[in-house]
Order: sequence, then structure tokens, then C-alpha cells
Amino acid sequence: MSSIIGVDTGGTFTDVVVLQDDGTTVSAKAATTGDDLEVGILAAITEAGRKLALGADELLGQTEIFRLSGTTVTNVVLTGQGVATGLLTTVGFEDTLHIGRGKSAWAGGTEEEVRRAYRRLKPAPLVPKPLVRGIAERVDSTGSVVVPLSHEQLAGAADELVDAGAKSLAVCFVWSVRNSGHELEARDIIAKRHPDVSVHLSHAVAPSAGEYERFTTTVVDALAGPVMDRLLRRLRTTLGDHGFDGELLVAQADGGAAYAEETRPVSTLQSGPAAGVIASRNEGRSIGKQNVVTADVGGTSFDVAVVADGEWLYSREPTVGKLSLSLPMIEVESVGAGGGSIAWVDELDVLHVGPHSAGANPGPVCYGLGGTEPTVTDAALVLGYLNPEYFLGGRVELAASAAEEAVTKLGEPLGLTATETAAGIFAIANAHMAGLITRRVVSRGYDPRDFVVFAYGGAGGMHGAFYAAETDIPEVVIPALAGTFSALGVTTAPLLHTARRHDFAPIPMDADRFVENFRELQGEVVAMLERDGVPEKDRTLVYALDMRYGVQVHTVRLVISPETCFAADFETIREEFDATYEKLYGKGSGYGDAGRFATAFIVEGYGRLAIPSRAPSTGEAKDPSPAFAETRDLFFDGSFVKGSIYRYGALRAGNEIPGPAVIEAPETTIVVPPDRLAWVDPYLNVRIGTAAAADREG
Repeated sequence: MSSIIGVDTGGTFTDVVVLQDDGTTVSAKAATTGDDLEVGILAAITEAGRKLALGADELLGQTEIFRLSGTTVTNVVLTGQGVATGLLTTVGFEDTLHIGRGKSAWAGGTEEEVRRAYRRLKPAPLVPKPLVRGIAERVDSTGSVVVPLSHEQLAGAADELVDAGAKSLAVCFVWSVRNSGHELEARDIIAKRHPDVSVHLSHAVAPSAGEYERFTTTVVDALAGPVMDRLLRRLRTTLGDHGFDGELLVAQADGGAAYAEETRPVSTLQSGPAAGVIASRNEGRSIGKQNVVTADVGGTSFDVAVVADGEWLYSREPTVGKLSLSLPMIEVESVGAGGGSIAWVDELDVLHVGPHSAGANPGPVCYGLGGTEPTVTDAALVLGYLNPEYFLGGRVELAASAAEEAVTKLGEPLGLTATETAAGIFAIANAHMAGLITRRVVSRGYDPRDFVVFAYGGAGGMHGAFYAAETDIPEVVIPALAGTFSALGVTTAPLLHTARRHDFAPIPMDADRFVENFRELQGEVVAMLERDGVPEKDRTLVYALDMRYGVQVHTVRLVISPETCFAADFETIREEFDATYEKLYGKGSGYGDAGRFATAFIVEGYGRLAIPSRAPSTGEAKDPSPAFAETRDLFFDGSFVKGSIYRYGALRAGNEIPGPAVIEAPETTIVVPPDRLAWVDPYLNVRIGTAAAADREG
């Protein structure tokens, strides 16, 4: 037996999915263990092994591929706790990070924050001025060398920065995306003088125009590089000590995975949420759903993305922690509305939920680990949705009385009972979720009624039916592995290599130059896939252009067919760009009179790995009584009602469960409101909708 293991280390829990070559799939959770992530990872693997009647060493010994995603680099960005980093840049551009963009104060903010941008500050520069040095060199926008690189000045500046404590250096020269020679020379000089210092080159990290975004992306890579290297070394050592000698891959924010040795730290930003989108797209296709809203309710945040016509959407201007970046990233937007989000009352006696979270330690009050502030999880326990004796399949007993006491205390200044306060907390959290879903779907020009929601994460099934009803989405799918769904996405993500070239030119342009750009990029990607041993039948190449209208500065990604690409079919490109632009921004929004311009050429190479598939079940029994466990008081529409409680593990394909009900699984809880029907599909997903929706699904 051989296995593939996928791990997603979230802010609260570390999730594991194991796929065995006979199609057997198991999942497990363990608490995330802060700076010692490998401890929590091993604990989750041990639990997964227990379900397979294997020890951790035996399971890891049969594992051929181990895949990882997590929040390590995101935490560096949000907290600024990377290694000391120096910046070497073209003289005259030393203040690029400090100046930022005009939008820097509100980048990544909510609509309310954008309206009140005067109250917000630009993000703190990632590199303090004492660790920035300007170097005499200059390349122009055509790639011509205007001022040769001063080797002597660069060597002296590198020495100064290292002496000042820099452990990592970002080299960001102007127009290096057109001519990378000076950055490569700088790397060689630094390597000879300071071989232990990590060096990050902007043309390699972010090969696109726009010096602020390119500089920021490169500096993030430099800040997180040694941190990521240390994590991967410790993880490989820990896994090796327990029998693992296979391939270690790391999930990327663009929907793929890369070997650990080739991973750029910045490319792992938001890789956990991106993995959930990968799994949603794949599972959606298996049940015939091409339009999917992905909704991940974790312990800390609520992450939403859109899959339209079977493909996820890429972020046009990714922003993380108010920092505008330049890298391909699946478009995922988040709000602080997770199971661990803290409820609080402001000075005007208004109840709020989030964005602050109790995290994994101390966690919600009901965890009994020292938490004192009530959370969404505590509210769900008061409302009867959670079973205090069956949390994580009974491995953890929740302190129901402590949760009720904390919720009661919060509601006292408002004159509310514990139940009323808990209901308010739960409703506010659902409203935050519904608002984000509506904004994501409608802003992209889609009708929510044409989508289904994939509700996953540890608390996804508890909230899904509520926020779907608020957004007019007709059906909710709670995947079979909902509690560890992002880890499933990590497990099944394809190898992905991307080659990108900045070449600003009007469309139409010289046909030979156009085709040559794509041929050279294609050659780079194919060479990388061949090196990884991916056979031609398992390769998929995607060709794309970044394009914009002549008077604009923001670009739109346009995927084109190989036939259009190598025929240099500019008429088709023009038509498809105009159509894509209007789909994004509205009919009549294009401005063809200003001309159309390509700013970058892109080729992506996907390598499909052999992933064991799950065969659908064939059962058709509607009666779920073998899974019935008990009745319990559940709170709906202002009062408690008797609801039926079922155990997910005993459900079979075809089972139907009318609300009010709760379905309990070891890693998630699914709430079925009184006016909804849940049914189990052949892939053992639980789907919630009206009775009419269930009839349509057959």
C-alpha cells in the first residue's frame, strides 16, 4: 500500500488527509502548535494512522508524496516577524516602499474602510530606512544598460547591511524584468562575500512591471525565506525520523504545488484557502456543478472564492495585509468570522463579532484552555447545535456551562439572556458571511441563484444553510471531508510551473515577436515538467496575456487557446479581451479607441499526478434511521424546538433528513434548519436545499 498525505496548517487546527492507492481516504485534525508546526502535524498524522490501524511510522513509511500548505508566510506579512532584511535598489528608488501607492492606505480594506480612508495609515514599510541602500546602476524600459552596475558600491552596501544584522537581502533594480543582468551580477557578488545570507532577486520573484508591487513581493519573499527554509528543514527531519523518505511538495497560491526545494516563500501566501478552492472545483465537477461559491469557515476567518464555468478566478491585484503584491493568486477574500471569532460589545452597547479570534490557544471558552471571551463556537454550543460530548468525535469534551456563563456575562449590559445573546452572535456571524458572498459573486457580474455553495472548514456545515438562505443561493454542499477540505485540495493540487515575460506592446503587434515570446516560455515550462518526470500525456499548458486598454494602468488576465496563440490571431484576441473586460466591469465599460496593449506573456504548465479516485456509492435508501442518535433542543426562529441528531458515519447515499436536525461528524457539525431538507449524494456529500431541489438532483 502506498499513500499521499496532504496537510493544511491553519491558525487553529492542523488538518490531514491521507489518500491510499486503493482509494481509501481518511482525515484527521490536531491543534496547530505555533512555532513548532511539525509537532501538530505529527499529531494529526498519528490520528489519521489510528483510523487506518497504522502507527505514524508505518503510515509515513508507506507515503510517497507529502504535501504541505499553511499560514507561515501570511503570518510573516501580517505580523512583520520575518528575519531582518536589507534592500538593495537602484539609486533614487530607496523610498519606493515608504511612498507606496496612492491607494496604499485603503488597499485590501472593506467598503467602509475605503469610504473612511482618511482614518487609515499606509502600511508600515517592510524594510526600515537604515537597511536600504541605493546602488549606482540603471536599465531603461527597453532593457538597455544606461548606467553599468557599480560592483564596488554594491559589495560595500551588502557588507554594511550584513554588519547591521540583515540575514536576508532583496535585490530590486528598476526594469530588471527587461534585463536581469545587474541583479544576477549582484547575486554572485553577495554569494561570494556572504554565502550564508539569503538573496532574493526581483526579476525572478515577480517578473512584472510596477516597481512598488515588484519590490514589495520580493521583500516579502526575503523576509519569509529563512523562516520557510527552517520550517521545511525541521519538518523533513521530523518526518524522516518517523520513516518518510518520499517527495515533499508545498502548495502555492496559484492553484498548484511545487517541490519544496523550488518553492518561493511568497508564492505560498494564502495557499490554504487556495487549496480549498482547488478541492471545490474538483468536487464540483464530479457532481456536475460548474458554478460554485467556496466558503471556508475556519477557526479564525471566513474565506470566499468563486468558481465560474468550472474555473477559479485569479486576483487582479492581490492584497495581503494592506500590501499590494505582484504574483498569480487564486482570488480569495476573507473576513474575521470563524468559529473562534470573539464576540464583544462596544461603548454604544452594540454587539459585534470579530475580527479578533481566540485562535487555538486559549481558544473558545468552551475549550477549557483559559479563554474568557465568548466566541461563535460558544454561541453555537448554547444554541444546541454542538454536542459537548462529541466534539472532534468525542476526543474533546466541551465545557458547556463555562460557555453559557461567558455568553450570559456578555449579554448582561444589553439586557439579554444567554440564549438571546448567543442567537445574536450567531446571526451577526452569518450576516458577515452572507455579505461577503454577495459582494464576491455580484461584483464579478454573476447571479447568486446560478451557484451552489461548498461549505467546508470545521464550522462550514454549521453555518452554510443560514448564509445561503440570506444570499438566495439555492443549494449548499457540505463535502464528505468538509472539516479537512483544504487538506484534500492540498493533496490533489497538480504540479504547476509558470513562465512569465514582461513585454509591453500594442495589439496587434509584430506576429513573429508575439509567437516567439510564447514559444520560449513554453520551452521553459516543458523543460521543468520534463525534469520533474511528468509524461507528456499528463501535461496541460495554459497560454495567457496580461492586457489593458491604452489609457489604463490595471491589467486583465486573458487566457487564449494554443491555436490563437501560435497563429497570432489578433482579431480573436481583441474580441475575447473586450468580452472579458465587459464581463468583469459591465457592458460598455471597454475603451477600444484607446487601443489594446499586452503587458506580459504567460505560460503555465500543469503536471497531473496520479491521484487515487473515490468511487461513488450506489445506495438509494431514503431512510436515515440507522444513523439516528438522539433528539436535542435546537434554537431556530426565536425558540428551542426538538431536533433529530444523526451521526454522519452511519449515513448512506440516498438518505434524506428533514430539518430541524443536526448531523454530527468527527470533524464538523451540519445544521439543517426546519424549512430545509438534507440529502446524501453518491459521493457522501451532504447537500441542503428545499425538497424541490432534492427532487431535481434525483
